[in-house]
Amino acid sequence: MRKWYNFETRFITLRDDLRDFLKESGIKYELSGISAAEGYHFEILCNSAELEKVNNWLDENTITEVSA
Repeated sequence: MRKWYNFETRFITLRDDLRDFLKESGIKYELSGISAAEGYHFEILCNSAELEKVNNWLDENTITEVSA
């Protein structure tokens, strides 16, 4: 079963890279937002296997805090 998930970014390159990844993976999404100042909002429709794939991609391609 597919469910909608949300992701937001203000980074143009991340927006473009995520959009390319979703297209190449055949994962349906909707993108809104017109400028980095306002941010870009993704609505991503995926099943549990696709969600894991998206989360792994985000983990590898976004800035994360490392705990000491």
